[in-house]
Amino acid sequence: MAGIDVSSERLLERRRTILLVILAGALIVLALRLFYLQVFQKDHYSRLALSNRIQKEDILAPRGLIRSSDGSKLVVNVPVYQISILPNRIRGREDRLSLACRWLGIDEDDLATSLAEWIGKYPDGREMAVIKAAGKEQISILTENRALFPFFSLEMKHRRHYPEEMLAAHLLGYTGEVSDTELKESDDLHRGDIIGRTGIEYIYEELLRGQYGVRIVEISAEGTRIGEYIGLVDNEQLEGNLKSRPPVPGHDLYLTIDLDLQRVVEAAVECNKGAVVIMDPRNGAVLAAVSRPAYDPNIFIGGISTEDWRLLDEDPDKPLFNRTVQATYPPASTFKMIVAYAGVSTRVISASERLKPCFGGYQFGNRYFRCWKSEGHGSSDLAAAIINSCDVYFYQLGERLKADEFAYAGRLFGFGRKTGIDLPSEARGILPDKAYYNRKFGKGKWTKGHLLNYSIGQGDALATPIQLCQMVAMIANGGKRIKPHIVDRIKDPDGTVIFRFDETPQKVPQIDLSLLRIIQRSMRAVIAGETGTGRAAAIPGTAICGKTGTAQNPHGADHAMFVAYAPAGDPRIALAIVLEHAGHGGAMAAPMARKIFSVYFKPDDETETAGEGER
Repeated sequence: MAGIDVSSERLLERRRTILLVILAGALIVLALRLFYLQVFQKDHYSRLALSNRIQKEDILAPRGLIRSSDGSKLVVNVPVYQISILPNRIRGREDRLSLACRWLGIDEDDLATSLAEWIGKYPDGREMAVIKAAGKEQISILTENRALFPFFSLEMKHRRHYPEEMLAAHLLGYTGEVSDTELKESDDLHRGDIIGRTGIEYIYEELLRGQYGVRIVEISAEGTRIGEYIGLVDNEQLEGNLKSRPPVPGHDLYLTIDLDLQRVVEAAVECNKGAVVIMDPRNGAVLAAVSRPAYDPNIFIGGISTEDWRLLDEDPDKPLFNRTVQATYPPASTFKMIVAYAGVSTRVISASERLKPCFGGYQFGNRYFRCWKSEGHGSSDLAAAIINSCDVYFYQLGERLKADEFAYAGRLFGFGRKTGIDLPSEARGILPDKAYYNRKFGKGKWTKGHLLNYSIGQGDALATPIQLCQMVAMIANGGKRIKPHIVDRIKDPDGTVIFRFDETPQKVPQIDLSLLRIIQRSMRAVIAGETGTGRAAAIPGTAICGKTGTAQNPHGADHAMFVAYAPAGDPRIALAIVLEHAGHGGAMAAPMARKIFSVYFKPDDETETAGEGER
């Protein structure tokens, strides 16, 4: 036998020893590492494990309700179920998706197109809403087939509902889902939030929107939602100590709107286009407001399609346009009270002075300015000119006045500037002065002829229905400036009133009260006088003061206008009516005012009052 190689044996022994040392060292290191992880890093890895099992869900807070002055609900929240698709869960289940589309009544081709666009826009796999307001049958199908259709999710959301449908639609506004741009611009918004787009919904968005709640839920290893996790979660992945908390609803708004009166006005406005504003002249509370044509804000409850939105937005009658605050019209003869005030206050005329008689028109230079009454009104003082709405009297007054004198009187009564009402996109109108005419026509390139048109509320002067109502309210209350407003008070979720409108009307010291009383008496005779143009607005037992107007319209029939307040001695209601393409104010707008006053004051005697004015 060959001898044992001692040197080789020793080398192997050393190698075995080194290997054992390495193995022992590795075991020691592993043991120490395990000890470190299990003892020193226990909390950290427990939190990681918890974060894989526990997730935080935001709970959308219900928006605050909107109510009328008596507490009736005008805007509420209704639960709807939204069906969304999860793009990352479709692969390998295309046959099931086809089946689901058939069962749920979804057009498979349209869904495929929309999904491809969605994935291209959002490659992160976020869910895409497919049906924003699912029906009972669709909800039942998904609920019973969760395992078969794991790529669909069903989530309950709150959507706005308007029980009165089109009633006060332009005041209330509508809501819509927040856009990606809005999400980037605000840290307070979440994907899927519903926010106000127009009207009160938009102006009071921050108060109507509540505070999110939090729900801690437990997830299985397969990603299935097990249920809500009860207890406190101490987890840095979930932003520290968290536990489920309920959402805080938004604040409730109580409007100044008189619901019964609003219904009456809605029914009374039978024209296709126009606006009516009714206000309390004592404090500026808007009691009713109607814009025509209207729309039903409930069409937005399940999300409006692109085609339906296009039809609504491009409708030539502009149903989304709030004519009460956004539309501007020539104030026509309703502006004659302002011109009368300007003439007497600047002493270019006295209230008792009679001007050249009206024979149906007025010659100025080479132009003949007609009066609405072709046979004329004869000689008039200021009161008679207002009562009969004599254009010739005001043409002569306009010849004596300067442009800045017109504008000064108009500004005293709120023309040419926004009223500040709590509605969006209010127009300021146009109240021309010398600077305006110089800008438009060039310095020295305009004539007194422009002021003759100005004197009867035509030409460049433009006003909104809310401005017309504010003007007549200031005449009614003795020249006090009031701020029109829609919201009367706001309550927090506990029912505590956190805001109540309590703005004291401001006296305007520049307004001559003795002259204002002359105008008030003249407006009373417009309704009660034998020749008054507003006799069709009269009702038994109530002293109404008013003024008719007919705004010339180069694009069609004239606009009928009427402003009024009542009762004469203690005004509680002021109104402005504009009916587009309806004709003469005395014939069309004044009878509508009669209907409104009849309901508001409820006279015992409903006998018709004879006579219809022309202008």
